[in-house]
Order: sequence, then C-alpha cells, then structure tokens
Amino acid sequence: MIKKLRIQLICVNMVIVAIMLSLLIGMLVYFVKRSVERQQFATLHRIANGSITAADVDENRDGKPNPLHFTVEFDDSGKLRGYGESSYDLKDEDFLRQLYRQAGAADELSGVLLDYNLRFVRAETERGPKFVFADMSFERAAASGLIEVAMLLGVVFLGGMYLVSLLLASWVARPVERAWKQQKQFIADVSHELKTPLTVIVSNAELLQQPGYNETQRAQFNDNILTMTKQMRHLVDSMLLLARVDNPQGEEGRVDLDFSAMVEDCILPFEPLFFERGLTFESEIEPNLHVQGNEQALRRCVDILLDNAQKYSEPGTVRLRLRKIGRLAELSILNPSPPFDKQECEEIFRRFYRRDEARTYSGGYGLGLPIAKGIVERHGGKLFCEWENGEISFTASVPIYS
Repeated sequence: MIKKLRIQLICVNMVIVAIMLSLLIGMLVYFVKRSVERQQFATLHRIANGSITAADVDENRDGKPNPLHFTVEFDDSGKLRGYGESSYDLKDEDFLRQLYRQAGAADELSGVLLDYNLRFVRAETERGPKFVFADMSFERAAASGLIEVAMLLGVVFLGGMYLVSLLLASWVARPVERAWKQQKQFIADVSHELKTPLTVIVSNAELLQQPGYNETQRAQFNDNILTMTKQMRHLVDSMLLLARVDNPQGEEGRVDLDFSAMVEDCILPFEPLFFERGLTFESEIEPNLHVQGNEQALRRCVDILLDNAQKYSEPGTVRLRLRKIGRLAELSILNPSPPFDKQECEEIFRRFYRRDEARTYSGGYGLGLPIAKGIVERHGGKLFCEWENGEISFTASVPIYS
C-alpha cells in the first residue's frame, strides 16, 4: 500500500509539474511572439511613413537575426518596382505583382502572407498603395529555436523534478508508513493481550460444563472467568480512553486550574500504596501554579505517573517535584530504577510496551504512559523520560495560564 501511495504521489506531482511547465513554455512562446510581432509592425509602419528607411533598419542589424525589409510600390513612370533587402528576387515583376495583388486584397492595413512568409503594412501615396514587407523567416527560426531550448530545459527540469518527487514522496509517505506500521503493531498487540484472557475464559467455561467437579472447584472456575473478564474490561476501557486522547474532536472545555492544588490532591490516595511497598515518598510543590486545562484529564495523567512509580520503583525514595520553569509548570516524578538507555526512554511511551518480553500481566497493559503523553501534548506540553544516577524520571511540562 505504501509503495502504491508513493507511486501515486510521484505521478500526481509529475502531472502537475508537466502541466505547469507546458503552460509556462506556451505563455513564454506566445508573449515573445506577440512582442516580436508588435516590434515588426511598428518598424514597418515607420518605414511606410518615411520615418526611417528599410536600408537603415537592415544595415543596423549588427549580426542579429533581424528580418529583411523591402518595399513594393509604383514609381513615377507607373512601373511596379521593389527595393530593399530580401531573399526574394525583387527584379521579378511577376513576383512583385503577385505580392502587390495579394497584399492589396487584404481588408486590413497590415497582415501576413503565409504563402510567402512575409508580414506587410500598407500606406497610401499619390501613386497608389505602397506595401512594406518584412521577412518572417528569422522570426520563425528564432521561435523554433526558442521552443527547442524550452523543451530541452523542460525535459531537464522534469528529470530533476522526478528525482525531487522521489524524495518528496518518501518524505510525505513516511508518516503514513509509520502510522500503518503502528496500526498493524497495535492490532497485533491487542490480539496478543486479548488472547490469554479469552483462552482462560473459554477453558474455565468448558470446565464448568464438565461433570465431576465439586462446588469449590466450580467457584474457582467462576473466579477465574470473572478475573479475566475484569482484565479485558480494563484493557477495553484503556483503549477507549486512548482513542479519546488521540481524537482532537469533542474535547471538553478547558478552565483555569490550580495545578499545584490538584497535584496535592492526587498524591493523597497514593501515599498508603507507597508505604505498603516500603517506599519513601517525598514531594516538593510550588504553590499557585495555574494552567489552562481539563481537570479530569490532567488528574488522570498525574495518577498514571504516580501509579507507574509505585508499581515499578526499586526500594528507595520516590520524589515528586512541581515547579515553575519560565512559562511552564514542570512536574517531575523520580524513582529508583534499573538502567534505561536513551532508546528505551523513547520506547517506553510506545503502546503496549513492556520491558518484560514475556509480557506477563502486572496490573497494566502498557497503555498508561501513552495516555499520559497524549494528555500532556493535547495541553500544549511535553512528557519525556530520562534515566540518570540510578533514577528514572518522568517530566511533564505544561504551559502556565496567566
């Protein structure tokens, strides 16, 4: 699918570039042609009016591919004659009469004789109409050369854009590919987490249908089914919460929240848990830190971080610190921990991540930290993990509201 997406992105980009390039080349050729036409007609009018002579124009070409100009008119003796520079034989009276007749048949005072590749302007004199012609061969040769150069540059440009499109397609498709892999991994993880409780439920349900078990054994089967059902419900609830965190729509309104007081309230239910596990808990909370946020969501985030600390801390002291850093309220929870490298500190926020590859159930499914990270990011902050000097720290920074 990702490969097909890349190909589609490249094709769309190349089609757009080709259309834009064709329009650009077409407009360039059109406007250059119109500019040359205006200049030539202006020159022909000046020659026809006697402002300049054809010889003056042609002698000042300086090697430039300017058109050759010549005039056809009747002289005082009534003889049709042509003078100036031309690739045609201006002494050929039949040729001059044909030019004179076709140019005179035109309704306009200027025009083009395509059969002879000539552009003309008519001027009235005492001896009758006078026609000044300009050879269009130079113009057409220049136009052909311009088109060839433009096409060559266009091909080179398209080749370059194809290479750029390859890079852009890979860059654009990278988030899609990452999301696709995460989705596949998420489905695999959910299937893995549901497989064990479902297997236990089915096995115990089948045992309940078998005769020969006493009431104590049947009660144990029921307890097993109930325990696994609760685990599955907890998993489903966590996934639904994670979906709500990921969905930016339908978010509840935010209010001015005393973050310091809220964190103190969150600590109270966890103090007995730390005591039962033989852990020392210390807190340092700077008062009157206010944030703009959803109280329920932020409470859940703090609860997740505290619960994570009491579950996975090694013997020692768990420390909570809330302080103001610039325009941020920074909440840090530190607890003794085995070493974590930088990669693991990033992986720990991945859904269903567990350091224990056996993935044994320990009261959680590896969704708590991803939920907490999503909540913090939805409030415009960041949540990150660091390990140093035998302690792992989770730090959430949320903008202060003032």
